[in-house]
Amino acid sequence: MDLEDFDAVFRGSETGYDKDTVDEILQNQGQLGGKLFFQRLLELLGIKWRKVYPPPTTAALHDLHARIISAPISLHNKQCLLFYILKDLTPSYQDQTELASAFASSVHLEKRFWTFLEGLWALDHLELETAVGYLTHPFIIPTFPDEIMLALLNQRLMPEGVTNAEYVLPMAYYNCAKPPLVCEAAKTEFVRYMADRDVTETFYWIRGRPDHERRQLLEVLVEETLEPPIQRISNEAYAREDRAEEFVSLPFDAVEEAWVEAFLTEGKGRNYRGAQDTVIMRRMATGRLRDAVGDRQVKGKRIEHVNWDVLKDGVRRGLGPRKDEVNPFPTS
Repeated sequence: MDLEDFDAVFRGSETGYDKDTVDEILQNQGQLGGKLFFQRLLELLGIKWRKVYPPPTTAALHDLHARIISAPISLHNKQCLLFYILKDLTPSYQDQTELASAFASSVHLEKRFWTFLEGLWALDHLELETAVGYLTHPFIIPTFPDEIMLALLNQRLMPEGVTNAEYVLPMAYYNCAKPPLVCEAAKTEFVRYMADRDVTETFYWIRGRPDHERRQLLEVLVEETLEPPIQRISNEAYAREDRAEEFVSLPFDAVEEAWVEAFLTEGKGRNYRGAQDTVIMRRMATGRLRDAVGDRQVKGKRIEHVNWDVLKDGVRRGLGPRKDEVNPFPTS
């Protein structure tokens, strides 16, 4: 097929996009934060898309076709872009043959590109489960992985009434595609998502990240545990109290312990509900009883009907004269 021949490429659909199709694409664009994945692909290949995608007129479709054909990109990239456009036009194509598939077969489009474009098209049309099925195929090289993860984590796109615990698509994409999660937003939202499912699993995931990322991600875990942002659907099966109790028992090393305690006593986390209680409970759980007894910031507070003064007094009496001893094995 001669890709430069507009009529040959768009046979039977030369009139272009109808208004309903354009409106739907623009609505999806808004849901995806103002930019479709096809538009990202056009940008990646150096093709300007504004005012021509989605093409509101037949002339705009001709313009988009000309930009693709004249672009200094490989033949298979041109085929991929035209395949995607034909996917848009297939519903209005008056024939039994699926327009995009017929094109892909006629130009012998490689299966890996075909599969990738099917995934991007499904994602742009908010068919998330279908998209993940294509985009996790083993022979696909992940493209826009962080952006895909952010789309999957977008609360507005989650099925109605589904909690993070029930919503498995981000985890499925992560486990299969192994996205690097380089951008801060993708890392932060993924930690929030994981923490609402399993605090301990999230902690070990953070520990496996590069050293320069861990402190900030631990702070996100603390926030999600003690002061989670308001979500559309809360995970009632994994209540804040359960997450906090699990957090207190995490096996932090000395560096992680110092980071978390500094965040809860000096940083943004000091204003979180239960911040001081968490610090005291961590100290008790890790055997730093003298530190717990000496903390005066929780005087008179109650948690789960326990008065901290009463609890600390019991610990103090249990320690006896040892409460004033210098620790021969300091943690830092």
